[in-house]
Amino acid sequence: MPGMTRKKWLLAGAAAVVVIGTGVGLVLRPDGCDICQAANDILLQGSVAQNCTVDVTTEAAAGSLPLTTAGAQRVQVGTVLQNCNKKVGYTLAVTSANCAAAPTGAKVVDSVSTEYLAYSGEFANPTTGGSTASVTGLLASACAGQTGRDVTNAKIISETSTVFVNFTGNTGLAAGTYQDTLTITMNVK
Repeated sequence: MPGMTRKKWLLAGAAAVVVIGTGVGLVLRPDGCDICQAANDILLQGSVAQNCTVDVTTEAAAGSLPLTTAGAQRVQVGTVLQNCNKKVGYTLAVTSANCAAAPTGAKVVDSVSTEYLAYSGEFANPTTGGSTASVTGLLASACAGQTGRDVTNAKIISETSTVFVNFTGNTGLAAGTYQDTLTITMNVK
């Protein structure tokens, strides 16, 4: 570099080349990038479909309720197997076919004599996702908004709730076949 002293030339060269004691040099780019690379992104993505199911199994006792046995009765009438991969959660709603007929509330009714026996529903639940372990009094006096299980922020795999009916037997019922239908519906949030 003409017109520069050796000292100035070394300082000017230091901006472009740094000499390391082993004799290996590292070239610095003027923009300050030590190691620069060109990059393009690859977006990796996949989808998992919502898979929420409910499978209700009726217990044999549901078909032979001890309606005339005196005293309080608690009879297991079914189980509800649940699976739901949507972590927001779901509810299990329960309805009765006879609930809205007067008097309001769940009841088994004999279609010939029109006599009835009132009952209430009960769910025994796993507590995953904040579910209440025991929900009682379902359909006793209200026909809408009856929730047997409420799951929030949990993925449920093969969990089972047990369904009971509670009633007081009546030895004075007329002969006949007393029926009602419970429907259990999973409502995904």
